[in-house]
Amino acid sequence: MLVCSHGPCQRWSVVPDRRAYKWTAPGSGRGCSYFFFFFFFSFLYLLLLLQSASPLGIRVPCGEQSFLFFALFICLLAKAEMENGIKENGEEERLDDTSRHKVQPEQPAPLTWHRKLSFEGRTPSQFTLTLQEKLHLAPIGVRLWHHSKEEAVHGRDTIFDFTKKRHVTGHQGVPLGGIGAGSIGRSYKGEFQRFQLFPKVSEDAPILANQFSVMVSRPNGKKFSTVLCPKTKESTGSGTEFWDWNLNGDKCTYHALYPRAWAIYDGEPDPDLRIVTRQLSPIIPHNYKESSFPVSVFTFTVSNQGRTSADVSLLFTWVNSVGGVSGFSGGHFNSNMETSDGIHGILLHHRTANGHPPVTFAIAAEESSDVHISKCPYFLISSTSHGFTAKDMWYEIKKNGSFDHIVRNDNLVPSEAGSSIGAAIAASVVVPPGSVRTVTFSLAWDCPQVRFGDNVYYRRYTKFYGTNGDAAAKIARDAILEHTQWESEIDTWQRPILHDRRLPSWYPVTLFNELYYLNSRWNHLDRWFTSCAELIERTCEIFT
Repeated sequence: MLVCSHGPCQRWSVVPDRRAYKWTAPGSGRGCSYFFFFFFFSFLYLLLLLQSASPLGIRVPCGEQSFLFFALFICLLAKAEMENGIKENGEEERLDDTSRHKVQPEQPAPLTWHRKLSFEGRTPSQFTLTLQEKLHLAPIGVRLWHHSKEEAVHGRDTIFDFTKKRHVTGHQGVPLGGIGAGSIGRSYKGEFQRFQLFPKVSEDAPILANQFSVMVSRPNGKKFSTVLCPKTKESTGSGTEFWDWNLNGDKCTYHALYPRAWAIYDGEPDPDLRIVTRQLSPIIPHNYKESSFPVSVFTFTVSNQGRTSADVSLLFTWVNSVGGVSGFSGGHFNSNMETSDGIHGILLHHRTANGHPPVTFAIAAEESSDVHISKCPYFLISSTSHGFTAKDMWYEIKKNGSFDHIVRNDNLVPSEAGSSIGAAIAASVVVPPGSVRTVTFSLAWDCPQVRFGDNVYYRRYTKFYGTNGDAAAKIARDAILEHTQWESEIDTWQRPILHDRRLPSWYPVTLFNELYYLNSRWNHLDRWFTSCAELIERTCEIFT
């Protein structure tokens, strides 16, 4: 049975016939002992304390050094101890395959953080400083100003950019992606926001055209269509103002238990239809392979509770952008993804600026005997040039339920400066009365390099997919094919804690949901993890 032994220096353990929390000192891995790691990092920590006390010391405050190196000690100790599985007393303990079970994606976990999509939350308000407070903080402001000037001279961005206004909302949900590969946030209302794909860069504002949508048609002529986000139409000139923003958030509920999230659309937009979408990222204990993948899977379960069949089209739209105004810089292009194992998709190749490496996105969907996939590899957003626009794309899918009737153009040209482009993939399915159908999408991105100044490192997932920057399609495809196994392992990990009656109901929810920090906040520490991991591996080889 899997129990939690999380504390500052503890880990998950497999303990038979016990429902208790157990301290287990990590064993040896690759010939390196626990005490060697302890004294090694204690020595490094002592050096940092001495450096921070000197005028030439590093710029990281002492308190942050303590937290950072303590966390590094724990993470790297686990890394050296195992790659996949736990070694203890000379034997390898693994979860019994019989304990794995098929998880129903339409069923949220028994304990979750949940909100109605109409809930506006509490947006943090701005505050002002008194004259006395300004005088008290003035020395710190001067030091930060000098620091930003020094960094600018060396061509680096400052970590403390107190002049930049942040887009702050109270709508945050479970973010997307694995550990150390960048992250994309998502609000509980369905918006994709907070793009953190590069160190020290966070584009917080949502991209409005990044959405899931649904169109429903009944034999009696009734039709329903809406973007699955309870926002109102905005006259942005991007073409999205012509989309149908009809979702009633009062009938929709969001559930979060990291790394999974569910959104239940009960009777929206069709009163006789129930749609449940499950979002999953591969954060799996003791699995340092899949947990590094930059991908998330979205499974839609459509239940027809009416008396007639329903023709349902699920639409996934994505903009060739890494957040902010990056989509308007020009030179970006889209291409069709090679179909394999019934997985169809589109690649969005993004040329970044300001010295950041390029990024390739992949949006994909799985075709089956019940599900038909069609693609719109290119549409214009906020463009002055003529072409197939976001408005045209919406009217096409709303009229025909697919993109089978659009003129396909395989010679897709790069975007012009000042204009933005997007892509869309649609899954069409007929749901008979009283029946249930399932549709699976995935979103992946490939940005193999991470740069800190003049130093270039490769992210963890490149050990499995290469460093050429052409892995987005394969990551998206593998995620669709393997996500049921991932969810089974995640459920096996979380289930004993969620059903432990000794714990108050709020505790497991907080315990798991606060793990979002591993994805959404620690991506900027890739340099530390990469260099320290290489140091530990080389040291292990010497002492083995």
